[in-house]
Amino acid sequence: LSPSAAAYFVRAQIAEFLRSRTPYQVNMLLAGHDEIEGPSLFFIDYLGTLAKMPFAVHGYAASFSFGLLDKHYRPDMNEQQGVELLQFCINE
Repeated sequence: LSPSAAAYFVRAQIAEFLRSRTPYQVNMLLAGHDEIEGPSLFFIDYLGTLAKMPFAVHGYAASFSFGLLDKHYRPDMNEQQGVELLQFCINE
């Protein structure tokens, strides 16, 4: 199962249970890698909204960290630069 297929399956399950008496109250990040698409990162919220993201944060410091990532993230970053950006977000 590819990351995209898994994300769409989870989104459909959340959307289906949203209309039931026991909806899932969950926001999640789903990440994966396959040989065709490469790395993928998805955000899925409790309403079943699905978005493919170049980067994402979740939790207590998400609002602050999103601003830092939005300003400093570049799609052509290598692994070392990504680790440095992550460390920068943690330090701030």
